[in-house]
Amino acid sequence: MGRAANQPVINGRIHRAWRNGYVEVNKQVARRVVEVARGLPGRPLVMVHDYQLYLVPRLVREQLHGAIIQHFVHIPWPTPQYWKVLPREMRDAILFGLLGCDIVGFQTSLDVRNFLMTCEENAGLAVDERERAVLVDGRVVYARAYPISIDIAGTTRLSYSHGVMVEERKLRDWRPEQLIVRIDRTDPSKNIVRGFLAYEKLLAHHPELKGRVQFWAFLQPSRQDVAVYRNYVRKVRQVVQRINAQFGAQGWQPVRLELGESVRKAMAAMRNFDVLLVNSVYDGLNLVAKEGALVNRSDGVIVLSENVGAHEELHQHVLSVNPFDIEATANAMHQAIVMGLDEKRRRNEGAREVVRTNDIARWITRQVQDIRDLAAEPGLRAG
Repeated sequence: MGRAANQPVINGRIHRAWRNGYVEVNKQVARRVVEVARGLPGRPLVMVHDYQLYLVPRLVREQLHGAIIQHFVHIPWPTPQYWKVLPREMRDAILFGLLGCDIVGFQTSLDVRNFLMTCEENAGLAVDERERAVLVDGRVVYARAYPISIDIAGTTRLSYSHGVMVEERKLRDWRPEQLIVRIDRTDPSKNIVRGFLAYEKLLAHHPELKGRVQFWAFLQPSRQDVAVYRNYVRKVRQVVQRINAQFGAQGWQPVRLELGESVRKAMAAMRNFDVLLVNSVYDGLNLVAKEGALVNRSDGVIVLSENVGAHEELHQHVLSVNPFDIEATANAMHQAIVMGLDEKRRRNEGAREVVRTNDIARWITRQVQDIRDLAAEPGLRAG
């Protein structure tokens, strides 16, 4: 809440950006959807994705009353009070925009609960928690959790590709006894700086790890045209330089930082990690955790933020951390390093099985099945 004392400042520029940018783009997209749908036979099915297009469902519903409309929200849905950061005009437009749907899909059951609470508390709508449904304008809108996943076959093929095998052979030339890995965009929400601060604590608390452990971080610069993002990369570089200067020794560098895209090298790292750190402040799902669970071949352990969507599926097979607590994160990394092989293997195999079961095909199949079920009862559920 400390940040709320200063940010955001919703001034005239923000209001103009909302009206002339966000609202206008949504109107243009909705107009095009309606044009295309009217030229198609049968009952239109409209599937919309993510926060850029929150207003589209209602705009389409106003023109295509009988359409089946679904929106999938890829990012976390905040609690009702957080929505009140936005002016009523904006938050009501977003909420009622989504309520133009028949089904609103989210990454987790927590997001579903938060959405239902937002409908009830901020809009005064009738909510059926058992059915996970909202009554609005005489229609029923369903909220469902569909955690997104990865392409098992494609990811597995990449992990065994020639390029990855070449990088894996290179890794063997310098691989430390214990390899900690992270793979992220340099988005502040990914919590990279706190991750390095936790590693710094790990080295300070456990000097016996000197020369035995290395943190290999793959960071893809993101939105470097935005000052906040540029400054965050600068902070990342600074903390890495400090750790290497303070703890490094001849022939050993505590942090190996890779800035820029290197898919094959990153995949080789995921195949070989002993610890995979995913400590995002908040994340809709985080597919890195699932990719790591699938491809790792070294009985590695995932240290996972309890605030990422993947935690709901993987929590029994990972070491869970509060992403703000660097002491706890350091302790979790140490626990992963000293963990017995049997427990490592059990966690590793359990996480892999979850990912294999809940793959990208199941993600889309569940959505399509719900849409089919809804279409089979048009008199009951259609707008």
